[in-house]
Amino acid sequence: MADIPSLSLPQLELLRLAKKHSVEELRLVYEFPVLDDNELSSGHPPFIQELIDHHFIQVQEKGTSLCASEFQQESWTEYCDEIDYPKQTDWERWRQGFIVQLSEGFESLMTPGKSLGQFSKVWIREIGLRGVQPSSL
Repeated sequence: MADIPSLSLPQLELLRLAKKHSVEELRLVYEFPVLDDNELSSGHPPFIQELIDHHFIQVQEKGTSLCASEFQQESWTEYCDEIDYPKQTDWERWRQGFIVQLSEGFESLMTPGKSLGQFSKVWIREIGLRGVQPSSL
């Protein structure tokens, strides 16, 4: 009997998208923290790696760069939508809210700096992925 793994909602959504677009390669970009040694981590986030390990998707790395967190920048931009001239106090309020939203783990290493506009440096990895068609039994 085949062992069917239990997948999280993000994994199921990613798998659904990969299967829906099985003829083409999907582009996915994700961020991960820069650790103390500034070395680039090999591997993928656990929710992607599990799909690879179960042979549900194939992944090809397209590129990696070191820059300010785009995720943080987008969040800050959305926060400032109705603020004409953001100040340090706005930054501090946004920063505290952003930190509360982060879960434990790597994300907690990606907290924005204390000064206005000081976003975390992160590795940004771009990958292409495809859904794998199951082999017939």
